[in-house]
Amino acid sequence: MIEFIQKQIEASERLFEMMRTDHDTRMKEMEHWARTTQSLVEKLAERDTTIDMLRKNVINVSKMDTIVPKIETPEQQITVLEEQIKHLSGQILRLKDENEALRLDLGLKVHGL
Repeated sequence: MIEFIQKQIEASERLFEMMRTDHDTRMKEMEHWARTTQSLVEKLAERDTTIDMLRKNVINVSKMDTIVPKIETPEQQITVLEEQIKHLSGQILRLKDENEALRLDLGLKVHGL
């Protein structure tokens, strides 16, 4: 009789351990889904904020004359064009360097290529 009771206790302990493991697994999954849902809600709120900001900017763009000063004099136009040229020359040099690096990486450095 004692053996039977001992086996029942062991079986109950194994069952309890399996139930505990199952509970831990389910709780971890629930925590994961809770974090995922919270992250989704935060991203939706961020999206809504961005949409509101963009809508306000569309309204501001229609009032662009008050936001961006007009270039009225030829000297101002020349200054703006010079700044644009500086920026573009820097971009061209950067692209040339990247192009050269790609040619070396691909083994295309052959007689003037």
